[in-house]
Amino acid sequence: MVTADHLSEGRVYPPLCDVREVSTKLSARLIEYAYLEGLATTYPEPHDKEEHVRNNQYHNKYESFVPVTYPWPGVDFN
Repeated sequence: MVTADHLSEGRVYPPLCDVREVSTKLSARLIEYAYLEGLATTYPEPHDKEEHVRNNQYHNKYESFVPVTYPWPGVDFN
């Protein structure tokens, strides 16, 4: 997954900003291998393995880190 441009920059690994995409593609290829070799345990086999990986990846994009709070009835905290 190292491009010719990366190699010309002296890189031997893809840039860190591409880590999620590299991980996705690598995982999809590992899933393909597991099904080809009879090692997979999830059936039916996902048709689009890359999409399957994307749907099951951890996502760290949240609307807000602040929990929703509600005022206590009849109490004014101001």
